[in-house]
Amino acid sequence: MDVQKIAEAVKNAIMGELRDEFREFRAEVRGQLDGFKLAIDTMNKRLDGIESRVGNIESDLRALNLRIDETNKRIDAVREELTARIDDVNSRIDETNKRIDSLYTAIGENTKEIGELKAEISALRERQDIIEDLIRRVRKLEEKVFA
Repeated sequence: MDVQKIAEAVKNAIMGELRDEFREFRAEVRGQLDGFKLAIDTMNKRLDGIESRVGNIESDLRALNLRIDETNKRIDAVREELTARIDDVNSRIDETNKRIDSLYTAIGENTKEIGELKAEISALRERQDIIEDLIRRVRKLEEKVFA
C-alpha cells in the first residue's frame, strides 16, 4: 500500500503540476486570443474606415463622371456651334471670292476697253493735229489768195 500511496501521491503531484501548467497555458492562450481579438477589432475598424473612404471616393468619382459628361456635352455643343459658324464664314468667303473673280474679270475687260479707248484717242489726236495743220494751211492759202 505504500507503493500505491506513493503512486497516488506522485500521480496527484503530476496531475497538480499538469493542471497548473494547463491553467497557465489556458491563461496564455486567453491572453493571446484577447490580443488577437483586439488586433482583429482594430483591423475591422481600419477596414470600416477604408470602406468608408472607398465609398466616398466612389461617390466622388460618380460626381466627377457626371461633371465630365456634362462638360463633354457642352464641348460638343460648342463644337457644333463653331462648326456651323465656320461653315457660314467659309460660305461667305466663297461668295466673296466669286465676287473678287467677277471684279477681276470686269477689271480685265475695263482695262482692255481703256487700252482700246487710248488707242482711239491717240488716233483722234493725230487726226486733230492733221486737221489743225490743214486749217492753218488753208488760212495761209486764203491769205495769199485774198491778199
